[in-house]
Amino acid sequence: MTAMRTPEPRDVRLGGAPGEKMNALFSARILSRHAQRDIFGEARRAFERRDDDELGHGGFWRGEFWGKLMIGAARVADYLRDPALLAFIGDECHRLMALQDADGYLGSYADRTLVSIADPEKTRSIYCWESVWNIWNRKYAMWGMLEAWRATGDGAILGSVRRQADQLVSMLGGLGLRLRDTGTGGMNGLPSMSVLKPIVLLYEATGDPRYLGFARGIVADWDRDDGAPPNLLRNAFRPGPLREWYQHPENWAKCYELMSCLEGLLEYHRATGDAACLAAVRAIRDNLAATELNPLGSVGFGDKFIGGAERANALTEVCDAIHWIRLNLDLFLLTGEDKHLDSMELAYFNAFLAGIHRDGAWGAFFVRGHVRHEDQWQCGLSYNHCCVDNLPRAFMDMALATVTADARGVFHVNLYQDAEVTLDGVRFEISGNYPVGDTVTVRVSRPVEVVFRKPAWCPRLDVARDGDTWTLRFDMAPRVVHRPAAPAQEDAPAPGTWAFERYANNAPPGVNDDIRRSYRRAPAATVMRGPLVLARAIRAGATRRELDGEPTVNGLDCSVSLSPLPATTTWGVWDMTISAKGRPPVRTRVCDFQSAGDDPAAQDANLFSIWF
Repeated sequence: MTAMRTPEPRDVRLGGAPGEKMNALFSARILSRHAQRDIFGEARRAFERRDDDELGHGGFWRGEFWGKLMIGAARVADYLRDPALLAFIGDECHRLMALQDADGYLGSYADRTLVSIADPEKTRSIYCWESVWNIWNRKYAMWGMLEAWRATGDGAILGSVRRQADQLVSMLGGLGLRLRDTGTGGMNGLPSMSVLKPIVLLYEATGDPRYLGFARGIVADWDRDDGAPPNLLRNAFRPGPLREWYQHPENWAKCYELMSCLEGLLEYHRATGDAACLAAVRAIRDNLAATELNPLGSVGFGDKFIGGAERANALTEVCDAIHWIRLNLDLFLLTGEDKHLDSMELAYFNAFLAGIHRDGAWGAFFVRGHVRHEDQWQCGLSYNHCCVDNLPRAFMDMALATVTADARGVFHVNLYQDAEVTLDGVRFEISGNYPVGDTVTVRVSRPVEVVFRKPAWCPRLDVARDGDTWTLRFDMAPRVVHRPAAPAQEDAPAPGTWAFERYANNAPPGVNDDIRRSYRRAPAATVMRGPLVLARAIRAGATRRELDGEPTVNGLDCSVSLSPLPATTTWGVWDMTISAKGRPPVRTRVCDFQSAGDDPAAQDANLFSIWF
């Protein structure tokens, strides 16, 4: 049973500056001829060629992209109810289904049984790591088709997913393998075991107990007496950070895959009522919020849970922000706890939106606190990337969370981006350019009981009512956020260390040298206004000298003031003064972080910093 009900996607419209970026993304990467012919076509070719394992001993992840694209397209189709898009979704699924083998196999590996690493040393010599993504890729194909079936109602699509799942289960049984024994080395089965979510969705769609039995086996492997990692259910309530569960978290504690498994556990809880799964995910989420929340509002450092809250640098994979948003949405709908909305909002307005180019045609792989965001093509492809293909999902998650209703029928206005929402026949119009604007107007179509969320960062929220119109004024006094002392690994010679290489995007010497040189070894403070991380940026009027940074105010008794200015090249822009005892005031110009580096084609687009 859920604590909150959401509107239908078709009954929500997101507006404001984020809505403009969203619409540009949908136009460029879902609705356009280029998207439907070239982007989807390139992703489908992974299944036509089955060449992800062309180098042998392991393989690539080209097969994930089609499913990710389809999940986004199907959800956007629910949002737009565009008949042409729905028709494309059905036709595209049937194009992929034409590549399915008679036994049900539909994948991007020529060797369907290549699901684990037999020779780690040989595999590393070929791929530089123990890379095999066969089942991970199949997971996304099944999940994408399930979303397409929900959007179109085409039973043939559901039938294809059933045959894919049946073949996978039968094959693993014949090989004598459990999912935890498959997938990329060092990750303890997490990529493959994330198939839990589509398997449970398939059970919910068909009622076939075989799928629930398979899902039950996955869950059981996270509740083991022998303590084999990651043992999510047993470890969930351990004291201390998640990264301390086992040695070498840089190998096993991969943010994206681990949060994907948590999402599967919540789906299993919804299907079965298993309270232990919900309790474990809630505990792990709180652990991550306390120990891995990074300065950009996402979690982890460079897609690993290695102490993102403590590191002197800020580096987050955009996929991690997307999955952190989704995990918190699921938990909010199940529990009704506002802390999950606070986490969604912080990740959305900062790490997530910063990862999308202004024209909507592409986006970042890693988002950093300074220098440039890292754009990258993957697996030799031209149009697809793991993070970019996932982007539409987070917009749809934020849309669903904007206004909800609880079990008593009380309406909750949760998020304040400009939007129009209809739920249970009641229409809500939200305006005010939040959070650049600090005053929000909410108009409701008829008298109902409404609760307005007070964000955790907001010391005071004033609410005034005039008939069926409410005016909300948020106290957005700027605040300096002091960062903890850097852990010992930040002070060590950086080249050759894992975190440094991840920060530099694993580039060899001579490549990305500007990024390598910018690696911080000492913490600095950040400044926030409401949920926004602020940044100095050339495009906002800061100077190069200012970006080099004065001595940090981190840990000092200081105050900050802001004066708004007309914005042209950014969403918001302010004159800022920071005053610290014993120092002359520092005056600079700042903007919202998501605007600071989201237009790579612009001059000096890589020149920004969140550090003060």
